Amino acid sequence: MQKVRQYFATAVVSLTLLTGTAHATDLAWVHEGMAEEGKITGGFRVGPSFTTQSSGVSTVGPLVNFQGMYGLNKWFRVGMMVEWERHGVDAGSGAVNTVSILPLNLEYRPGHFGPFVPYVTTGIGVNINTRDVSDTVAWRVGGGIDFALSNLMAGAPKGLMLNMETAWKRNSPGGSDASTMGLLFGVRHTF
Repeated sequence: MQKVRQYFATAVVSLTLLTGTAHATDLAWVHEGMAEEGKITGGFRVGPSFTTQSSGVSTVGPLVNFQGMYGLNKWFRVGMMVEWERHGVDAGSGAVNTVSILPLNLEYRPGHFGPFVPYVTTGIGVNINTRDVSDTVAWRVGGGIDFALSNLMAGAPKGLMLNMETAWKRNSPGGSDASTMGLLFGVRHTF
């Protein structure tokens, strides 16, 4: 739990530093979605993954996430996501790798605070678990925020965004609870 607090504090400090680059008058809430209809958004993110239950699996492991989304309209994006995470098992027993393939993801973007665009997301798919552990249905729900880099750096490509997201993912191999909470940091680009 202490590490979760440390990661959360780091994220808050990072966002606070980013907000210092935007003018206070630019941070008024604008209720207009920012999903850019008809455009593709690709993303790459990394971060820690924390188990939510004590099930013989270590509490912290790495998480890598790739995603591709398509803007349906200014409020919603739909797409797919692939995640890999690794958690150690009881001492000396190695590790469990989980690859989650989520072919159905939905993202809702209700508006923005200047260059900050919050969103909520959910997806469903399959968890492919290693070490003779059964594959399971994956359900993922989360929320995040994009920060447009063109507002931070002159000459930055339009559509390039820093991204931070936290998400809970259901994984229940063999009837046990191996669900995780991920904290992701990375970039996304809209083409």
